[in-house]
Amino acid sequence: MSAEDRRTVHTFCRICEPTCALIAEVDETQTVRLLPDKSHPVHRGFACHKGLNFTEIHHDPDRLNTPLRRRNGKDAAADFEATDWDSAAQAIAERLNEVQARWGAESVGMYTGNPSAFNSTARVGSRAFASALGVRYAFGSGTQDCANKFAASEQVFGTANLHPIPDFKHTRYFLSIGSNPKISHASFVHMTDPMASIREVVRRGGKVLHVNPRRIESATPATGSVLQIKPDTDLYFLAALIHEIFSADLHDADYLAAHGLRVDALRAFVSDFSADRVSAVVGVPADDIRQVARDFASADGAAVHASTGINMGRQGTLAYWLVQMLSLVTGNLGRRGGNLYSPGYFPAATVGKPKSDNPFFDSEFGEIRRTAGSLPGNLLADYIEAGHIKALVVMSGNPVLSMGGEAKMRAALKKLDLLIVIDIYAGATAEHADFVLPATDWLEREDINALSLGFQPEPYVQYTEAVVPPIGERRAEWWIFARILQALGQPSLLDHEAPDPLSKIDRQLAHSDLSIDALKNMPGHVHRLPDPEPDLLFQLAVHHEGARVDCCPPLFEPDLARAREIFEELENEDPNALKLITLRTNYMVNSWFHNAPSLKRQHALDNPLHMNPQDAERLGFADQSEVLVSNRHGRITATVRYDDTLRQGVVAMTHGWGHGNNPRLGVASNHPGVNVNELLPTGPESFERLSSQSFMTGIPVEVAAVA
Repeated sequence: MSAEDRRTVHTFCRICEPTCALIAEVDETQTVRLLPDKSHPVHRGFACHKGLNFTEIHHDPDRLNTPLRRRNGKDAAADFEATDWDSAAQAIAERLNEVQARWGAESVGMYTGNPSAFNSTARVGSRAFASALGVRYAFGSGTQDCANKFAASEQVFGTANLHPIPDFKHTRYFLSIGSNPKISHASFVHMTDPMASIREVVRRGGKVLHVNPRRIESATPATGSVLQIKPDTDLYFLAALIHEIFSADLHDADYLAAHGLRVDALRAFVSDFSADRVSAVVGVPADDIRQVARDFASADGAAVHASTGINMGRQGTLAYWLVQMLSLVTGNLGRRGGNLYSPGYFPAATVGKPKSDNPFFDSEFGEIRRTAGSLPGNLLADYIEAGHIKALVVMSGNPVLSMGGEAKMRAALKKLDLLIVIDIYAGATAEHADFVLPATDWLEREDINALSLGFQPEPYVQYTEAVVPPIGERRAEWWIFARILQALGQPSLLDHEAPDPLSKIDRQLAHSDLSIDALKNMPGHVHRLPDPEPDLLFQLAVHHEGARVDCCPPLFEPDLARAREIFEELENEDPNALKLITLRTNYMVNSWFHNAPSLKRQHALDNPLHMNPQDAERLGFADQSEVLVSNRHGRITATVRYDDTLRQGVVAMTHGWGHGNNPRLGVASNHPGVNVNELLPTGPESFERLSSQSFMTGIPVEVAAVA
């Protein structure tokens, strides 16, 4: 397009957590071209291929562009007819009223998927809807990937919203556990080009160590080495590090006395897990464990970060607790070069305090809790089967493919009286819906990078207007919820002459003497905030008495006992057992990015079973052979791909596939792959007690030839 025929808009990507800054070029036909924003004060032109190619999804002919209403029963493939918003809202309101009149006020449930976290106006709409309908049974994707972090921080720091981030600019030792920032761009750390920051640590003479079952793409001579650990054993590796630090008197005793509570209980727990004892269980030589402990404790500023590799294990909350303890006992928590708190434009750590000392309650599925407002996602199908949920609203989520037990979930969804799906595509879950409502994508709505609060090494706040008007009848999620509330006769944002779904964020911006109007008048609609200061962590963010960290919360006691039992089970495990982990790639994002043609590279057309060649040869499997992967939860057929980056005993598959029964997505259904989540546990005892976090990694499997 020529310069005369286009306008430019400063915006940012909302696919993953860095929220990279982009320039959108728009011509008179509303065709969009996305480019890196080199003028941005933080990103300075960094952006990845997924964000730059998002125009494929925006203009995808398979996108939802009008409300759809089912006109046949649930026992057959969905047959939808287009309708208008007024008719859809009125019909949905009538059906919701019928469900609540017949089954009770609490019979409406909700499920919220991952993309909504990157959508500051969607959360406003869904919360207003849930409050108005008295929704008690709320579920979300957080219990599939990060609930452990909120549960741990709530107990350790007194707020669920404190997650100390590495001080990359000053650290001399960076320990990364269960993360692969080259592929995922980091999680719970919102930064530009994380690999550049890691390279800089090495360049200035620091050390970087990645702890992972794979030799991950993030590890190169310029970005650190890999210590290959057995899956789902991170808790014991961390305990051994802290044990060695205490035993060798490498801890900062004065600092620990000033900032820690219940230190003796922490010491008592880790005393059971010396490097020598845990070595065989974690798969790391004892001398290597001791070396990591010494290097971390003696570095002039050491930072630690952990991600989904520990989150999704059986003991994610305890592992994340020990991540914080490693930082604390070495005096690196709230220290330059260690782990810091970055408040951004509003200190979110000042909220999120526990509402009670005991978050658990009894249910027919055992003792459970809500974490960040969500019940265990692995119980969604069970709540439906038990008759508690008769109507379900799914926003920006695809539980059929993203959670364990696909067949169980499909069977449960068929039993609903009403299923409403709000999304940009009619995915696998939408095939069971009564109404499918077309949402805008992030090029079609205004937004603020509100998710980044507390996670930015280089803090900034950015506003974006809608780059283009919505195509067809797409509407923002807040508008959709408000329109249904209107039809129900309930107050909604649409009652106002000028609805403002960003009003709460506008009030938070005032904390930094900012406003949305002020951001609109700034170059690029962006304001760079002060870098985090080490003292802020204890001054502002820790909320226990005396701003001290709880080193061994009493709530953890039953789980510490269980940790000892699990360790003994691992000690007696079959040495030839295979454990399944999740493999991330640059060519998909969960289940919602599978219809983008540019991501269907020749090497990324499906999701094979990655297997160490020695394991494959021991079992008699050639590269590219077809195998049956099974366990007591399910079975799938997959193709073996030799992968010597995996340690022996570990197999890996990419999640989010399984689009074979999804005819409304042309690209995805032509390259369906298989749903590895069929091998995951579901229902009671398939999630961590402390956090409701689903077990999704380190899953025992057997691999056999296809008969």
